[in-house]
Amino acid sequence: MRKALTLALVAVFITANAQQWELTTPIKTRSKFPAAHMVNAQRGYALDNMMNAILRTNDGGHTWERMTTLAINTPNDLHMWDDQRGIVVGSGGSLHVTQDGFSTFTTTNSSTLGALYSVAFANDTLGLVGTGAGAIRRTTDGGATWTTMASGVGTSYTITDIAMPNVDTAFAAVYGVGVLRSTDGGLTWANTDTPTGVRALHFSSALNGIVVGNGGAILRTADAGSTWEVMASGVAQNLLAIDRSGDVVLAAGSSGRVTRSSDGGATWNAVTVGSNLMTHQSIAIAADGNGFIGTDGRIFGTTDHGVTWELVNPGTYHTFLNKVSFANGDTGVAVGYETSGGIENGLLRTVDGGRTWLNANGLGGLGVHLRPDGLGLQGGSVGANARTNDYFASRQTQGAPNVAIRATWCFGEYDHLVAGGYVNGGFYRTTNGGATWQHTPNGSSSIFDLYFINEQVGFGVGGGGQIWKSSDAGHTWQQLPHSTANDQFSVFFLNEQVGWTVGANSGARTTDGGQTWINMPDIPGYAMMVHFTGPDTGYVVGNSGQTVRSVDGGATWQNLMPSITNAVINDAAYLDGELVLVGRFGDIYRGRVACPSIADVPLITSSDESLCTSTSGTTQWYFNGDPIPGGDTPCIEAIEEGSYTVINIDALGCASTISAPFQVIHTGVTTIETGTSRLVPNPASDQVRIERADNTPAMLTITDVQGRIIRQETISGTSHNVELAGLKAGVYLLRIGTRTDVETLRLVVE
Repeated sequence: MRKALTLALVAVFITANAQQWELTTPIKTRSKFPAAHMVNAQRGYALDNMMNAILRTNDGGHTWERMTTLAINTPNDLHMWDDQRGIVVGSGGSLHVTQDGFSTFTTTNSSTLGALYSVAFANDTLGLVGTGAGAIRRTTDGGATWTTMASGVGTSYTITDIAMPNVDTAFAAVYGVGVLRSTDGGLTWANTDTPTGVRALHFSSALNGIVVGNGGAILRTADAGSTWEVMASGVAQNLLAIDRSGDVVLAAGSSGRVTRSSDGGATWNAVTVGSNLMTHQSIAIAADGNGFIGTDGRIFGTTDHGVTWELVNPGTYHTFLNKVSFANGDTGVAVGYETSGGIENGLLRTVDGGRTWLNANGLGGLGVHLRPDGLGLQGGSVGANARTNDYFASRQTQGAPNVAIRATWCFGEYDHLVAGGYVNGGFYRTTNGGATWQHTPNGSSSIFDLYFINEQVGFGVGGGGQIWKSSDAGHTWQQLPHSTANDQFSVFFLNEQVGWTVGANSGARTTDGGQTWINMPDIPGYAMMVHFTGPDTGYVVGNSGQTVRSVDGGATWQNLMPSITNAVINDAAYLDGELVLVGRFGDIYRGRVACPSIADVPLITSSDESLCTSTSGTTQWYFNGDPIPGGDTPCIEAIEEGSYTVINIDALGCASTISAPFQVIHTGVTTIETGTSRLVPNPASDQVRIERADNTPAMLTITDVQGRIIRQETISGTSHNVELAGLKAGVYLLRIGTRTDVETLRLVVE
């Protein structure tokens, strides 16, 4: 009975849902954040005008998702009416309006509006925008139409900030002029007596406001700007941003300086957040004390109204990622290079299967290969060739041939193969760590990819459709027949006979070791990666991110995952049912395409008499082992005493294991811990100890009840202490994953 019900759920969900890509690197080292806003304790928005992107957080600023990129229209400011409805303004007279938190939005571009730098609304319909040419424009229909007001300032000045505390009163910060005031809803404007270097302002009411600016200037008014009081800010650096929550006021700016008031701006205390080489562009604070600072490619967070700050998102390299390689299901690296599409040479590293990435030391490059034992090799231009013996936790540079290295393969710590071109193209082999190289020429064409099925037999593909085979670990190469003159970017062989290659508007398969090839239809143009999990099932990823799947060895292909807006994908890797894509700007995407070898374990949380599980798919709840009629919703009412469990099924029909049971007694919900581990104490406040019967190294992942990752670390041994500093009171889930098992424990933080 239980099995039949599961199959029925699979069929329903596959037809109703589509898989999507998740961007894991939304913040880059060159990101700039001109505006930010917290609409409640968890949800906030920020603009990145380096990436022309709108970002959203649902956990107080710790993690972010990029809602969209806006092509050439740089976003400069935003106003949110609530957590769903908002407007972003930017260059080119662009306005982007959303009703669903920028999951979708409408865009208008009007060159007559000019470059827009600031926006504020008094209600749903009455609002103002400020331009880079001294103009203030007014709307009474929610931004559908705009009328130019007489600001009284010249076209060489920028309206850097606007506040509209009610329908009558408005203020505008004009760099080089001071603060303007309107008492008729923005129709007319007059200058107030403030310094000319003002940058930002905040008004909690029509009477009470604070402005900040150059040289650490802070001025406060209690009479709508008729008079201003100069405050001792404690900083001498420029202040660029300000926000307020109750009596707490925060201002941030250059040289990493942040100054804080807890008495409505009467007194201030300054600190350096980050370093004095950083510039904080925006700051946001919510009523509960959650907040964040947007700085040079980083997000700093606070949970105590700005008393303390921590770096919660360091930003990943803004680079053009070219290759990715994984040693196992957790540890991998991606390399990128500096070009018109990127800013930095970058080497990125992950230890959690591509969910999060950190910048690794050293230059990036064009090619990389990582082995299961931690040995690896990266290559690129001069100076980028380096080896590793610890999964690129560290690297050692070595000599390299005079060629653009586009692909690498590591046979041992000093035993390497590189390939590339276009100048001096071909294969290069060293057995002494790059001291000398043996060159196998193939003319002037470039080699783009390498793949070895064992320590001796491998294949390479490149320009002009060329396909090569080596049977002696890359020392010598034989050119194989090929079916196209188009460049080939990826090659994959299951064994010496069965293989595939894809590239620029072409792809082919062979079953005789490459002596003959059959063209493959229906694959994406400019296919960048091909991978097969067996003789039948395989995946091809295009440079748009479009992914197709074959279940007949490549004879036919069907669309599986959509293209990604504004993406340029260069390579991808398959990891136990997931694809990891790398490309332009350091963007890395993950997407589920098949069921994992180890099924997920559902997580059950409780509130009063409700039990809930977090899933984007379907569910089936059980009571004392029997299916609950109608129990196919994420939450149920656990009224009867007994044991409750749940199974989740995702969009691909992948069924989880059955959850650990929740025992309901006298309407009070408690958990029964199962498995070989336990938490001591539980509940806990400062620290909790994990006691395990198994001392195998494992990945510990802490998530909240919505499934958002809070922290990850590697643990080993039978006892491990976990510090709980920074975790709010509530329920958390600790997932302990080894190579062969996954266990989930429920932690209550007091």
